Amino acid sequence: MDAPPIIALNKAEMAKRLKVSLPTMTNWLDRWPDFPVIERGTNGKSWRFDPHAVFDFLAERREEEQSKISGRDEQLERLQLQFDDLFQPKEQPRSLGGVSAKEQIDIWRLRELKRKEAERCGKLVVADQMQDMFSSAFATLSRESGVFLRRLAREQDWPEAVLRKAEADLASMQRKTVNAVLDTLKQEADTDHERQLHLA
Repeated sequence: MDAPPIIALNKAEMAKRLKVSLPTMTNWLDRWPDFPVIERGTNGKSWRFDPHAVFDFLAERREEEQSKISGRDEQLERLQLQFDDLFQPKEQPRSLGGVSAKEQIDIWRLRELKRKEAERCGKLVVADQMQDMFSSAFATLSRESGVFLRRLAREQDWPEAVLRKAEADLASMQRKTVNAVLDTLKQEADTDHERQLHLA
């Protein structure tokens, strides 16, 4: 009895069958040199794939990934239990309302994912860089405000005493604004630190 003919799909058809994008297909082909292909694409010639072979291959890769993740979970849980043995007195009974090692690992993972996502979106910044940026911005604003005030005084023929008083008031207002911003940043940093301590 003859074997059934092999159904061959091109790259776009294979991606559609897998419900992935073409760039994802390209990444998989680069990532796994043993990705099953009937014929590699070249100029003027399409890629050809056997969908059954591709599905089997990806199912094996998924199982391998799950096995690795499961192994990492077990290692992290064992490590957490070792820490519990080191830092928690053995005679102290574990509170039923406490967080289990698995939950602690999940919390750690969630915090790490949030940090990476914030980094990727550009929402996570280094405190020192922020401080430098604010310092530079406030210095520029202070200098430009002073220049504007002196130009306005010349145009309006302000007496010297009036100009000095206006400059002093502006400097006082700027100091209060800067201190208020720094206090807000410090409070947010303290709150974040406390939140991390609760999660840890």
